[in-house]
Amino acid sequence: MKKINTILIGIFTFAIIFTLFNVNTVLAASDPPIPVNQSGLYPYRIQAHNNTSYRFQNKTMLTLHSNVTIEGYINCDEAPLIGDKQFELELEAERDLQMNMTCTREEVQKGLQLGHTYRVRNRNQNLLYQEGFCIRIQTNKSGEEQIKAKLKIEVNEQNQEGTWAFYNETHGGWESVPTSVQGGYLVCETNHFSYWTILIPETDDDAIPAFVGIELVIGITVIAVVLGVYLKKRK
Repeated sequence: MKKINTILIGIFTFAIIFTLFNVNTVLAASDPPIPVNQSGLYPYRIQAHNNTSYRFQNKTMLTLHSNVTIEGYINCDEAPLIGDKQFELELEAERDLQMNMTCTREEVQKGLQLGHTYRVRNRNQNLLYQEGFCIRIQTNKSGEEQIKAKLKIEVNEQNQEGTWAFYNETHGGWESVPTSVQGGYLVCETNHFSYWTILIPETDDDAIPAFVGIELVIGITVIAVVLGVYLKKRK
């Protein structure tokens, strides 16, 4: 009898451990991203406290999490140009929101072009745009409502020293915000939405093409002047 009781206790203990393991596995599991292969505006709706990912054109992935229900549209037609980027938004708000998002590779109207450098207002340093990802976020919140948000983008070799920056409509320029690396992502916190992107510090190597270009122009000018003086004296 004692032996049977020992066996039964062992089986019961194993069953509990097995059940707990399965429960933890299910809780930890996340749903695969929803594939979006259509063009144009993609309507979405995410219930409060749900974590949902969308992968556009098998490239760019957006993951959204909010403490309230959010709905609207996402426009990511430029996913083939943007490439394999992983962006995440964590949002806390006071009430359900309408939120629209547009992802682009460049924003020429805001002066954001690949390979260009920018002198941001709050940083004594030239910053380079080479991320190829800009997101515009718009909501229907009123001025009295408070929001808290975290913007995240996956770190890679090119952007690991980068900083999040938004377009300041009041001053008409890009403005960087404190950015940290957390869990393999570049992360910033904000209480407002606008155009957001990643800018990286310009290195000496980045400045070489411009420097060489200036030197070339000066050299050609000097040669032209000398040649002109020489030809004039010959006459």
